[in-house]
Amino acid sequence: MKKGIFKTKLEDVKNWTLSNKKKAAILYGSIAVILIAIIVLISVINARNTTETVYKEETVTYGSLTVGITEDGNIEVGTSTQTMEVDISAYSGGSDFSWGQMGGGGMGGGNTNGSSTSSDSDSDDDRVLEVESVYISVGQVVSEGDKIAKLTEESVTSIRSELEADLADAQNTYDQTVAEQTVTDQEAESTYSVNALYGDYAQNEYNNTVQTLQDAIDDAQEALDSENENLAELQAELAEDEANLPEYQKILEEAEYSLSTIDQKTELYGWVTAEDFREDAQSLVDNTEDEIEELIEEIEESQTKVTEYEIALANAQKEYAAGVIEAQATYDKRMLYYNNADEYKNVTMAQSALSVEEALNELTNAQEKLDEFDSYIVDNEIISGYNGVIASVSIAAGDELYSGSEVMTVNDYDEVTVTVEVDEDDISAAELGAEAKVNIEAFPDSSFDATVTDIGDATYDSSSETTYYEITVTLSGDTSELYSGMTSDVTFITDDSEDVLYISNRAVTRENGKSYVKVKNENGSISTKEITTGFSDGSDVEVIEGLEEGDIVIIESTVTG
Repeated sequence: MKKGIFKTKLEDVKNWTLSNKKKAAILYGSIAVILIAIIVLISVINARNTTETVYKEETVTYGSLTVGITEDGNIEVGTSTQTMEVDISAYSGGSDFSWGQMGGGGMGGGNTNGSSTSSDSDSDDDRVLEVESVYISVGQVVSEGDKIAKLTEESVTSIRSELEADLADAQNTYDQTVAEQTVTDQEAESTYSVNALYGDYAQNEYNNTVQTLQDAIDDAQEALDSENENLAELQAELAEDEANLPEYQKILEEAEYSLSTIDQKTELYGWVTAEDFREDAQSLVDNTEDEIEELIEEIEESQTKVTEYEIALANAQKEYAAGVIEAQATYDKRMLYYNNADEYKNVTMAQSALSVEEALNELTNAQEKLDEFDSYIVDNEIISGYNGVIASVSIAAGDELYSGSEVMTVNDYDEVTVTVEVDEDDISAAELGAEAKVNIEAFPDSSFDATVTDIGDATYDSSSETTYYEITVTLSGDTSELYSGMTSDVTFITDDSEDVLYISNRAVTRENGKSYVKVKNENGSISTKEITTGFSDGSDVEVIEGLEEGDIVIIESTVTG
């Protein structure tokens, strides 16, 4: 097409007159420049459109091929947070045991002289340690035992003094508890005598309780029976009136008809007699209808009362059942106190001994808190309790630290997870403990083994009318090069073929139902072999026949510039 254009232009130029030779010369020069530019452009385009074949070698290997359900998600690297693990909280006081609280089943009781000793130490909010300087920063690798921060000497000294005061309070409480144990044991002896009186009292108490409950049932039953009788009478009256009403209405109709046949002017006496009869019939009908309405209302009221009395009876029976159980339990408890008065005395004394033990535990705890403080904070410095890369630092110079205050967060590569959404139709492949494969976009040549460790609650997507579950898998292996937010695919395995020879699907060409690969021979030459393929996961394919482990196949790719 371009040559035709140029030929036409040249013919036009030849037809010019000699007077235009100068112009023609200029035109010829321009056309020459254009032709040269076009030739250069075509050469460049041809050079860029050069097709190149790229070859990649792949070794035939043994392994496992898997297929499954694949969903995408992002890597999440777990973290471990170090807090102020040392307990600097204030001493909570002595035991909550109330002296004599075990003294009997309710008739005797004992001394209620509570001797719990409260500490006068400051509240937890007043106990703080102040940061003087911080040695760490985000991204720094830290090891367990490294120094991470320094505290002010003043705050450390103050807290230690308060912990020493707590220890002194705990010692005082323990001494008091031991002294009051003697008082408790003496009162236990006195309570023993009270418990021995229950033998004569318990049976009468039980009988009176049961009789009261039975009386309530009898009263409710009597009221129900009486109302049922009343209801039956009302219903009988209603039935009688309803049966009579049609007959009365018929009599009224006949009276009205009879009246209509008598001429009032000529037969006045007969007409008056018929009118009186009609009025009596009308009155009888009206009264019967009124009585039916009243009976219906009375029946409804009676039925309501019956229901109320039935509920009252049911409640009385329920209360009886529960009350008898409670009365029996009370009786058993009374008799237990009676029969085991000596044992209860021993229990009370054992409880006082337990209070002494608790006070001793408080004392031991106060001592341990002081010792822990001295071991955790050495030379006014805090040390790391973890290994890893620091993800965040929560303290700065001048900050105040309490028990449990966060100090730093370290990436925990033992907790690298991916969370994806799985359709409920596929949830069977993602059960707890199920295996999965994780492929990460940043590491295309490797995959990670993973296990399902959490299944979240179901969520419903109304737009697709589908229910999804959030499934979390935890990766295993070396995950130290991973970062939160990396794009990944999680494949929940639904089928696999273990210990098979496999190659990349890209190395296989298929013609007329047969599969072929190009194999690199030992001398470096390339030959074509027919193979038999089997299971495929979409990326790789099993080789059943035609290749051996260690053979090198060629993956041929065409690249166009």
